[in-house]
Amino acid sequence: METLFFSGFIKSVSYNAQLAPPPNELPVYALSSFDINTARTAGMVAQGGRRVAYSKWVSPKRTRSYPFARIYNTYNAEKIITVIPVIKDEGADGDLDRIQFSTLSWMNLLNIYIVLAYYEVAEKNLSEKQIHREKLTHQQFDANLVNEQIQAIINYKQSALHWNRDLFETRFTDIFEASVQAYQTISQHTGVAVHPPERLYRYLAKIQADYQQFQNISLRQSQQASHRETQTNHALEFLSDGAKAQFALENYLGGLYYLTADEVVFEAEKYIIQESKNSTKQPLPGADDIKDGLFKLILFSNIDTLRLNGVAVPFSTKLKLTGVNITGSIVLPVPEADLTRFLSVNQAVFSAPQQKIVRTLNLEAHTNPVQIEITGNMGI
Repeated sequence: METLFFSGFIKSVSYNAQLAPPPNELPVYALSSFDINTARTAGMVAQGGRRVAYSKWVSPKRTRSYPFARIYNTYNAEKIITVIPVIKDEGADGDLDRIQFSTLSWMNLLNIYIVLAYYEVAEKNLSEKQIHREKLTHQQFDANLVNEQIQAIINYKQSALHWNRDLFETRFTDIFEASVQAYQTISQHTGVAVHPPERLYRYLAKIQADYQQFQNISLRQSQQASHRETQTNHALEFLSDGAKAQFALENYLGGLYYLTADEVVFEAEKYIIQESKNSTKQPLPGADDIKDGLFKLILFSNIDTLRLNGVAVPFSTKLKLTGVNITGSIVLPVPEADLTRFLSVNQAVFSAPQQKIVRTLNLEAHTNPVQIEITGNMGI
């Protein structure tokens, strides 16, 4: 499959997340009693008449547990934070993930304040299939560290970019080291072997030696991961329309971030940057899948200038949703009469909640520079 390489520039980011709940419908927690471990995946934290929206990641890896869908649920709030563990070690027989600078860059572009966290306690996984393996479960954050940063962000007057840079430059090393030490303690208490800390300390030493080197290491890893994605064709994604694509996006501060789109379609003399989500059992993918795709398109839809081989090209963005038993197809936004006609033809296919989602997606496409296509997947 052909791979296209684009460069782009983003001046600012603006987006209205229609599928997200209104901020006043998110659960509200008083900071004085807030516990990130028991709180819902997204909500509001309040103190002294001020509120911030939060979401939490269970792993620093962006492909686990839909962290982007959780952030999407908070995106209409005035001030947004997201809590990210610096390391997630699931035990010697499990995954080992660590935060990448590219994640910090992405949050900077979207003006989202980062709270750096680490897991301080965990239990041995005693489930039937895992009991004989070196696996951890029920990991819990150091809640005091999280609340301390939330308190500071509530009172913080500058942008998320300034907060994130200062947090990384002044506290990242300490939090990273605390996380490594915590996993050694967890290993002693649970008897579960974890990944050797030497690799993490070597990684940290590079960060300490040269902040710019850390950027280069992580961005190169992100670029390599992006390249690997472009070499993989996932059959269930039904990516049959166009080419895989890599992007190097820059903002006015000179930050550079590499990312991929599911595909780019050349149609009607322009390039369509497309994210695709598929369901093999339902007419629509799940809500988190849809929100994950929409969140990824926030940056793409806010590209000011897109270049292919150094030449500016016209482009648009689209989320393609495929599912089973759909008659016909529709590309949102459309007039209400057209949407009603499409839903009427598929009345027996879409449940009432799914019809509501489709109507909300039409509003999303009307209020943002993104198209949303809904069509059948034609089976496997």
